[in-house]
Amino acid sequence: MECTCHGTQSSDFQQECTCILAMASVPVQSWGKIYDPSTALKKGTIFADLDLPFYITGGESHA
Repeated sequence: MECTCHGTQSSDFQQECTCILAMASVPVQSWGKIYDPSTALKKGTIFADLDLPFYITGGESHA
């Protein structure tokens, strides 16, 4: 498919753009254990299953 996204204003794109810009795939989240409100506020999530470690390097912790 040839892309026709060549407008100069945002209103042009709404009418002329035929490109697929993005496609999302979101898995269904199972309802699991939840934190109490105080802990959830500290952790940044109410879902304990989503509270995973974050490593900037993408690997194991280098403590």
